[in-house]
Amino acid sequence: MAKRLTDTEKWNDDWYISLSNDYRIIWQWLLDNCNHAGICKRSIRLLNLMCNTSISEEELIKVMENRIVVKDNNWFIPKFLKFQYSSLNSNRPVIISVVKELEKHGLITMIPESFGNDYLIIKDKRKDKDKDIVKLKNEKNGKFSGNFKAQGEELFAERFSKHGNTNKGGTKNS
Repeated sequence: MAKRLTDTEKWNDDWYISLSNDYRIIWQWLLDNCNHAGICKRSIRLLNLMCNTSISEEELIKVMENRIVVKDNNWFIPKFLKFQYSSLNSNRPVIISVVKELEKHGLITMIPESFGNDYLIIKDKRKDKDKDIVKLKNEKNGKFSGNFKAQGEELFAERFSKHGNTNKGGTKNS
């Protein structure tokens, strides 16, 4: 079950409080049912069933005042991104996943303007992260790059010469 931040200030938002109760429920349902990238499967039938309403998609789009973008079989909520994530300029796995999801659905160009071009930086950082992951895997498998192996052997020799051969109890063997 996904956990989301909710905006407690929505009750002071003129747009939100001007909505009828049906549309407030619909808005909450959309926010709760979109994925981590703000994308919700487009189904007016399911929306009406779950919210106990009977609206058309045209009404929905009109009332939501461009808060919902229709793209293929999806509804996209661009402001969801800005609220849930302060920036898309991060190497956090969730942010990388959001960017991949937006790219997959052709929505990357529809991110909120307040994010600027931060998402472009992620692509470069993702490449660097992939290189770091390969390097770490090689190190774990004994394929050290650089002087790591020699440094490890030096540290072991230094420790052994200071403390002697010790067993698990920490006492010196004779």
